[in-house]
Amino acid sequence: MRKSILALIIAGTFIAGVATGLGGGYYKYVAAPRKQAVEMAKKQQEEMNKMVRHGTLTAVEPDKLTLKVEKGGGDIGQTLTLAANEYTSIQVGMGFVNKPGEKADLTKWFKAGDTIDALVKDGQALALHREPRPGEQVQQGQVSGPAGSQPSRGPGQVAPAQGK
Repeated sequence: MRKSILALIIAGTFIAGVATGLGGGYYKYVAAPRKQAVEMAKKQQEEMNKMVRHGTLTAVEPDKLTLKVEKGGGDIGQTLTLAANEYTSIQVGMGFVNKPGEKADLTKWFKAGDTIDALVKDGQALALHREPRPGEQVQQGQVSGPAGSQPSRGPGQVAPAQGK
């Protein structure tokens, strides 16, 4: 009788130990990392929401844009000047029009009056996006308008020479 009770206690302890080990392992390797990932994603989304601006351009220079903010961040109704550098991504429609690491001339892709979305951090434009203008076709690395037209040019820019 005592041997059966002792065997039952040992078996119960073994089962409890296995269950505790599996539960602890599940929490450590599945539940806790999932919880941390969700918290990190929320934090990153909040940070991203603070960085997004939507508005109308009031001025465009080769390396700067002046944006009248309509939505996003705490700057609604204010005018921001955004600097661009070689790390700024420029997107027209669904296609990126500049190459990574190459500083783009903003007057080639934007003009005053365009409505844009910008990802901004400390006055620096990290990413710029606008929808294609009516009749404009977008391809990776270039934007073309109706047959024979060129992307918008700023003052002083010369159209490329046409070859035969």
